Amino acid sequence: MTLTNNDKALIESTYAHLIINELNLAKCFYRNLFEMAPLIKPMFKKDTALVEVHFNELIHTAVKYIKNFEELKPELYDLGKKHRGFGVKVGQFKVVKAALLLSIEYELKGQFNNDIKVAWSNYIDQISAVMIEGLNGD
Repeated sequence: MTLTNNDKALIESTYAHLIINELNLAKCFYRNLFEMAPLIKPMFKKDTALVEVHFNELIHTAVKYIKNFEELKPELYDLGKKHRGFGVKVGQFKVVKAALLLSIEYELKGQFNNDIKVAWSNYIDQISAVMIEGLNGD
């Protein structure tokens, strides 16, 4: 689904809130992910702090390019290819999405609402679709 201008604005403003308050979205995300899907945890062989840095960088880049998503697609495609090497399966993208949405909801506390959920959900789907292409590609 294509993001509306309102969706993009909601994502940018909620992300700005997360950054301003120095909340560690990655730490919350991985905690949720490993609780929801404990069999995924052994796939993470690198230092947890480094994995969190990479995750935060990806979210930052995704928000930065939200209005120019086409420019982000090659990087996401390559990231999907890289995840194939880690043994990631297409079905795992659903649990990743659920863990990320739960993390955003938790970090935003009472500011989180259905409009924010839909906007982030749609953007996560767009990002995932390109990564899955890379995962399944050449």
